[in-house]
Amino acid sequence: MTELLPELAHLYHLAIADAWNQAVHSGGPYTRSTAHRSLDEEGYIHCSMESQLQATADRHYRGRDDVVLLTIDPALLDAEIRIEDLHGMSESFPHVYGPIPITAVIAAHPVPLRGDGTLDVAAALDH
Repeated sequence: MTELLPELAHLYHLAIADAWNQAVHSGGPYTRSTAHRSLDEEGYIHCSMESQLQATADRHYRGRDDVVLLTIDPALLDAEIRIEDLHGMSESFPHVYGPIPITAVIAAHPVPLRGDGTLDVAAALDH
């Protein structure tokens, strides 16, 4: 396994509750890359470091009340993790190049929606 950076003690993924619940009920694995794309379509699953979560939520999930924060233990993944900037954002994000076993998700908490439509990621992290 590749040696991970200290900030990657955990990976985080903002999932849509229906997709997460479906993976759990079927026994996994979880295979959604984003709210609208699958692992097969994208080639990897988008993840974030903790410091990137709020900006990711603001950029892609504003106004959604069905978001679940998945905390992933990278040591429990079989798939390769790459830290990459693939979209010219001048910031690198962790990408998981394979399915995420349900057993690698060590926490899953709903992300509350604030009155202004933003997600309260800190509240989900504090569980």
